[in-house]
Amino acid sequence: MSEGSLDPRDAAHAAPEDGTDDRYLVRNPRQIRQLLQALIDQRSLINAHLGGRDQSFPTAILELDEDDDWLLLDGSPTEPANRAAEDAGHLLCFAQLDRVMVRFRLVNLERTGDHRHVAFRVPFPTELVHLQRRELYRLETPFTDSPHLLFPINEDRSEALHLRVVDISGGGLAVTVPVDCSAFSIQKRYDARLDMPDTGPLQISLIVCNQLAVQLPSGVEMKRIGMCFDGLPRGGDSAIQRYIFRIDRQRSARKNGE
Repeated sequence: MSEGSLDPRDAAHAAPEDGTDDRYLVRNPRQIRQLLQALIDQRSLINAHLGGRDQSFPTAILELDEDDDWLLLDGSPTEPANRAAEDAGHLLCFAQLDRVMVRFRLVNLERTGDHRHVAFRVPFPTELVHLQRRELYRLETPFTDSPHLLFPINEDRSEALHLRVVDISGGGLAVTVPVDCSAFSIQKRYDARLDMPDTGPLQISLIVCNQLAVQLPSGVEMKRIGMCFDGLPRGGDSAIQRYIFRIDRQRSARKNGE
């Protein structure tokens, strides 16, 4: 698909209870090392979430040990974030390699460096989630022809956010919200309504997989919320695939001057 980004299900952690497909898990130590080295080579930004909390900080892998399986993770420029990382039971890390989301868990952080440049010495993750299937790439939606998500924000569903879906696939979708929006929590399940341009509303269930800071072309800072489908109604997958096919076909036609 053109203008693909990623299905958020690849960002779900590998614990069995979250439903992540084993096909996306990397457990081979050599392959894990290769992917970690690629994050260094591509200077990939990593968003590190403090274990079980919405708090996060941007970081990067600085180096890999040549002999032992440990890495050096850059610290935060703010000391409170570094102390919180030390106290956290683990870090949930999100990054991208060639538009493919990578997710892994780091434990047993050991602080190193000084107050001018803090870093953390950390054992390699024992497993890593890495999407490799092309068919799960997501379509970036056109602004004037996008699905929309009606997302309740209170228990009686009397109030809701009306959000444009910025990309979508058969596996999930993403929306953007203001940086101060606290309606979404990592790994929580939500019921919502997905309004499709072609077929009308679908009642769906979603699990929030990641929250990443993004900057719009206007310079405005936003949060991108990636979610995987935890339940689609009958015919829902077909409706989404038809929409994706239509948008792809229109874009191809414009590109070819048709």
